[in-house]
Amino acid sequence: MLRKLQIAAILSCMLSYAAAGTVSIGTASVRGDMRVDNYVVKGNATLFNGSVVETDQATANLRLEKGTQITLSTKSRGTMYSDHAVLQQGETQIIASNSFQLQAGPVHVFPNLPNSVGIVTLKPDNSVEVASLSGSFGVSSNNGIMLANVHPGRVVSFDVQAAGASQTAFSGLGIVSFENGTYYLTTDEDVKYVLTCRDSHKYVGDKVYVTGTVEAPAGQEPGKQGTLLCVKTMDINGPGGMSRGTKWLIAGLIIAGGISAGIVLGEKNHPTVPASR
Repeated sequence: MLRKLQIAAILSCMLSYAAAGTVSIGTASVRGDMRVDNYVVKGNATLFNGSVVETDQATANLRLEKGTQITLSTKSRGTMYSDHAVLQQGETQIIASNSFQLQAGPVHVFPNLPNSVGIVTLKPDNSVEVASLSGSFGVSSNNGIMLANVHPGRVVSFDVQAAGASQTAFSGLGIVSFENGTYYLTTDEDVKYVLTCRDSHKYVGDKVYVTGTVEAPAGQEPGKQGTLLCVKTMDINGPGGMSRGTKWLIAGLIIAGGISAGIVLGEKNHPTVPASR
């Protein structure tokens, strides 16, 4: 009788575990060891929603649903879910074919094209660097405001301006255009903002320095070029004639882009393997 009660208790626990939604979302593998949910693992492990993977001296390769692949570099940590991951420390390479998102500090990173390959680094000061090796990645703030589209060969950094900084402030350069009755500002990091609050007609075709506030329309999906920019001031070329490489201030984040030789090193350390379909 006692044996039967023990078996029944075990089965009850297993059923409760399954009912709680604990289903596999992928696997992790390592040549060496890693920690998965605080347990030391050598070789392979099954991942579930909310699994925390930590590396020390070895990199870990994670294969998730729908062809998403993540490589955690040494001394990195991340929490995995079926549709997104949270990088909490270190660096990761991501290969994604769908709308999978990676949250790193103050930003969300997502692929714009199938099989995009990129490297995301979360630094100790909570700043983030996003580099694209192939394809393209969109980057938005945690409140949904588009910040950059990172194309191959480029790296863009995102630094928190200061504690308590405005989450809607905008200042930076871009080209003004007029399309289908709407004025837009397109930045060097290839984000197109809808200009509102003033007539921008005389600036069409010009590079201008704009200050104002930004707002993501209600229900807007990440990656959509529809962020609203309410213009406060607009000047051709900005004060003193600003140029490419100037930092932007968007939604409380300082943003700077450029071409980096560090991407070459990233390619050596992170061999790219096409995501399975």
